[in-house]
Amino acid sequence: MNTSPSKADVWLTTLIWCALMAAALILRPLLPIDETRYVSVAWEMWSNGDFIVPTKNGEMYSHKPPFYFWLMNLGWGVFGVSEAWARLIAPLFGLGVLILTAKLARELWPEASAEAMSMRAGLAPLMVLTGLYWTVFSTMTMFDMLVTFATVVAIWGYVKAWKGFVSGNGFWLGMIIAGLGLGLGGLAKGPAILVHTLPAALFAPIWGPALSCGRGENGWGKWYAGLLLSALVGVGVTLAWAIPAAILGGAEYRDAIFIKQSADRMVKSFAHRRPFYWFVWVLPLMLLPWTLWPRLWRGIGGRKAWIEKRGLRAAWSDGGVRLLLIWTGAAFLIFSAISGKQPHYLLPAFPALALFAAYLLSQDLDTQPTTRHRVPVLLLGAVAVIVIAVVYALPLIEPMLKRPLPAWTHVAEPLWMVPVAILAFAAAFTKTYGAKSEVRLIAVTATTAVVMLHMSAQPVFTLAYDLEPAAERVKTHQDQGHPVAYVGKYHGEFQFLGRLTQPLTTMQTFKDAETWARANPTGMIIATRRKSEIPPQPEPLSVQPYRGKFLVMWDAAGFEVP
Repeated sequence: MNTSPSKADVWLTTLIWCALMAAALILRPLLPIDETRYVSVAWEMWSNGDFIVPTKNGEMYSHKPPFYFWLMNLGWGVFGVSEAWARLIAPLFGLGVLILTAKLARELWPEASAEAMSMRAGLAPLMVLTGLYWTVFSTMTMFDMLVTFATVVAIWGYVKAWKGFVSGNGFWLGMIIAGLGLGLGGLAKGPAILVHTLPAALFAPIWGPALSCGRGENGWGKWYAGLLLSALVGVGVTLAWAIPAAILGGAEYRDAIFIKQSADRMVKSFAHRRPFYWFVWVLPLMLLPWTLWPRLWRGIGGRKAWIEKRGLRAAWSDGGVRLLLIWTGAAFLIFSAISGKQPHYLLPAFPALALFAAYLLSQDLDTQPTTRHRVPVLLLGAVAVIVIAVVYALPLIEPMLKRPLPAWTHVAEPLWMVPVAILAFAAAFTKTYGAKSEVRLIAVTATTAVVMLHMSAQPVFTLAYDLEPAAERVKTHQDQGHPVAYVGKYHGEFQFLGRLTQPLTTMQTFKDAETWARANPTGMIIATRRKSEIPPQPEPLSVQPYRGKFLVMWDAAGFEVP
């Protein structure tokens, strides 16, 4: 029996992935401060040859483990140093997530009919890829695609371990696979991987016996011994780096990686503090346009469906669904309880949500011509119209504001959103035949919206976020033997873009900069300021819009605080 996704879904998913990656790589520069910072850390690892203790601007960098930086350096060693390779790593792991999501569908429901399995393995990756938050974030040079990949590997390992637990063949191999997933996640972003994986494994008595392979005759002691083994493998992989790093980095670095970046973050966050209910309203926005799709909500059902044991209540009897909901629900509750919250913390739960949605859709055999896709595609069309209207209304709005809008707001090209509006409104009145065709139509419309949004914003990216020209100026200054100082919080924005081999001097106040300038008259001073805060004298060497403010450079000679 062929249980693979249909060729149409595979090709559509591949083409959409390629379109999203091309739009991001061609139209968007490395975005400060996060993307430029992470690639700069990898660059310093490359330039100084220290692959154990990462640095940023010459100082130890303890905020993230080094696995992502290692991958960048590995590619640079093969292909040469380039921005393209550094930016491709996260999307490639995102592509791996899509492949593993389809594979996990076949592991969870091997007994399903060919049509049902084809839908689950084909639609789930497509829905993951075209949720609007994923379409944008999966192209970012961030760590969460690696963590998501590691999560799916670990969950896949636990499912294989359960089958071995029942059959007596393959149990320990499954647990080792899960442990390698935990280790990969630990090396990518620390202990957060445990939030996405261990609850599902701990609650195996809830989902395991409900899988088609059944309960088996083994006692639970063996299962939890295997779980302990997987945790030890994961911890061992992570400690293989962390212990040498703690020794080489010294006491301060040791405390940072073992305490501040794990226990402190979990108990009392020192960044991104938000109320406990924050994810309740953020998650539906992240999952647009799928959260507005009536066919999907019909599959979940309401109060009547619950009473009649249909929809979600009927789905709960399936072991695969139980695993997916525990996987998602545990991460949601744990991250809600932690004070520090960012939307991308929940990205590793997206494959579970997509698989759950695909399971429900595979139960819906209605192929009558409908327009149930109308609401999500009209939302995308409305977004396009709003973007066009807002950009063209800015000249009328600005005089009513207390301060001028950033310079970059006037360079967007909203006419690129016109095709999105046309496609969306045409799709809204096009009849579809069944869940498959609706998913494909919504996915194509969402992809078009994201690609065209990149086209519209490309001048904005160039004007307000492209730091390569500024980094080249810094590089030229340093190559001539002149020091460079940065006033304020420096995140390493110039290190990779300028291929710098020397750190910048950092200071907090302009009084400090004035003192530094007297001691380094051939140097250059950089700061980010609002337009009203830029002193008329001395005349800057350059001024460029930067993230709503201006990046300003001065010669140190004659620099004085007004």
